[in-house]
Amino acid sequence: MRLISFRHRNRPGFGAVKDGAIADLGRRLGGKYADVKALIAADALKEAEAALKTAGADVALDEVEYDLPIPNPDKIFCVGRNYREYHEVQEMAQGPKYPSIFPRWISSFVPHGAQILKPRASDQLDFEGELAVVIGRRGRHVAPERAYDHIAGYTCLNEGSVRDWQGYGTQNTPGKNFYHSGSIGPWMATWDEIADPMRLHLVTRLNGTTMQDGSTGDMIFDIRYVIAHVSKFTWIEPGDLIATGSPGGTIIARKSGAWMKAGDALELEIESIGVLKNPVAAE
Repeated sequence: MRLISFRHRNRPGFGAVKDGAIADLGRRLGGKYADVKALIAADALKEAEAALKTAGADVALDEVEYDLPIPNPDKIFCVGRNYREYHEVQEMAQGPKYPSIFPRWISSFVPHGAQILKPRASDQLDFEGELAVVIGRRGRHVAPERAYDHIAGYTCLNEGSVRDWQGYGTQNTPGKNFYHSGSIGPWMATWDEIADPMRLHLVTRLNGTTMQDGSTGDMIFDIRYVIAHVSKFTWIEPGDLIATGSPGGTIIARKSGAWMKAGDALELEIESIGVLKNPVAAE
């Protein structure tokens, strides 16, 4: 299934994309679940699949305002320097021994179709196309071989980064959390839609030009390792997101100084999931 969160006639809802439209699962499941996060937490994906078999279209995709696939995650983790082609890894004498993990909060993201904001405080807005894992089952000290048991699905995530602010101190948090600097969507593909998450083609386009063209197979720390690693220091919870890092091709690596600006159009396409599209506007 491709689970989508949306607003229709100013009412929040969630459903599944079917035949180019949306089956409203909130209504078809009798209001038992408030949102996608509640559906996941209740381990009710099979119930949703059963309802979808007899469901028709309730609303067209172009009639809704997209919301973030998980509008209310408890935690968003990001993995830095996780691709061999990434500029910071290329500058290192050896690859990283451990993954760089940092948090993002939900207000730093917008959904599919919404405007990414080039911040007033900086001109160095960069893109980072990433595969994001949606956690489906609570866990702590998860063994790597059991990590996939804790996945509900996957989505596209543009971890918009404000590069000069990343250098204002010794940590990533400010440069990675500017208001509405990144995006997530357009929906969440459930785990059974993805044959192998470590073999997905990822492409980022800026104004129609391909900027990033990579494979999740190029990760340094694979998905199993990352989930196990994060679960050593905190609980992973249903609806949590883990962004797994970005391949080479970002603007900072190109050293062109042509940062994203108002009027640009960004697309992130990940095989078997979909295409996340966002215009860029000035704050």
